[in-house]
Amino acid sequence: MKKTIIVTISVILIFAVIGGAGYAVYRFFYPTGLGNVETVAPLETLFPATTDEPETQPEKLYKVGIVQNGLGDASKACYEGFISELNERGVLGNLDIVYIVEDDKEQCAAKIKQLATGDCDLLYTIGRYASVTAKDTTKDIPVVFGAVNSPDEIGLVATNEAPGGNVTGVSSFPPCFEQIDLVKLLLPEAKSIAVMYSGTDTDAVSQGIIASKEAENIGLTCEKYIVDSEKTLLSTLDKIKTAKTNVVYIPVDKFLNKHLKTITDFSIENKIPVICGDEATLAKGAFATSVVNHSSIGRKAAGMAVDILFNKKDPATLSVIYKHDCDNLINQEVVDKLGIKIPATAQSKVQVYEKPTEVQIPTETAAAETLKE
Repeated sequence: MKKTIIVTISVILIFAVIGGAGYAVYRFFYPTGLGNVETVAPLETLFPATTDEPETQPEKLYKVGIVQNGLGDASKACYEGFISELNERGVLGNLDIVYIVEDDKEQCAAKIKQLATGDCDLLYTIGRYASVTAKDTTKDIPVVFGAVNSPDEIGLVATNEAPGGNVTGVSSFPPCFEQIDLVKLLLPEAKSIAVMYSGTDTDAVSQGIIASKEAENIGLTCEKYIVDSEKTLLSTLDKIKTAKTNVVYIPVDKFLNKHLKTITDFSIENKIPVICGDEATLAKGAFATSVVNHSSIGRKAAGMAVDILFNKKDPATLSVIYKHDCDNLINQEVVDKLGIKIPATAQSKVQVYEKPTEVQIPTETAAAETLKE
C-alpha cells in the first residue's frame, strides 16, 4: 500500500513539473493567449547567457506593454533587440512583459487602450501607427517608440532634442550619411555624384539635402536634381549621362519609386551605379545601400526604458535617438551587371542582400498543436 502511494505521488509530481514547464513556455510564446501574435525567436537567441551584474536594483516589478503593429522582419528585430538588451542589463526578471502583435489597426488601438488602463508602467511601441495611437491614448504613461522616421514632423514629440511630453524613442530615419559614405568604401575611384529627389516629398527632400552635404564633406562633386515629373526625370538622366557622373543617389522617395525601373534600366545601360535609401529599392535594381539595423533600434529603446523605469529619467528630457548601427548591403546581381569589383578592403564590411522570408502567423489550431508537440 505504501509503495502504491509513493508511486502515485511521484507520478503526480512529475506531471506537475512538466505542466509547469509547459505553461511557462506557453506564456513566453503567447503572453496574451492564442491570439494574433507572432512566434518569437528561440530562448537561446533572445536570452544569451550573461555573467554581467545587473546595472540596477529595482524595488518593484514593472509592467511593460510591447505593441507591434507590423508583421515584418524589421518589426520583429525591434522587439528581439529590446528583449536582448534588457536581459543583458540584468533587469528582465524585474519586468512583467505583455507582448502584442496586432496587424489590424482597430484591434491594435483597442489593445493599447487596454494596456493603458491596466496599470502599465511603460509602453514600447514599434512602428508609426502604434506609437501615434499610444500618444493619443495616454498622457501619463511613458511611451518609448521604435522605428518611426520623423517623430517631430508627425507630432509625436515637440522637438527631437526636447520631446516635452511622455513620449520619446528611437528614430528609423534613413542613414543618409552612411549611405553616401558607401561611395568611398565601394567605389573609391568615384569623383562625382548626382543626388535626385522629388520636391513634393518632405522626407525625400530632407534625405536629399543631408546626402548632398555629406557628399561634399567627403570630397565628391555633387549635383542636386529635383525631379517631380516623368519629363524632368528623363531630362535629368540625360544630364547625368552627358556629365559622365560616376554615381547616382536616390533617397526613399515616393515619386522616384514609381519610376524606379526607368532609373535602374538607365543605371545598367550606362554602367552608373545607384546607391539608394532602403532595402526595397535595392531589391528592385539598385547597387547598394546602408540600412538601420533594427535590432539596434530595439536595444537603444531598451536603454531608454531602463532610464525611465529604474533611473527615474523623465521622457520629456530624453532626446530622440538617431544614431544606429547599420548594415551595408549590395545587390550581387546588379554588381555583376555593372561589372564592379568590390575592393578587398570593403568585402568584410558589406553583405549580399537576401530577400526576407515571409512571416507566418500561426492560427490558434496550429499554435495549439505546436504546444502539444
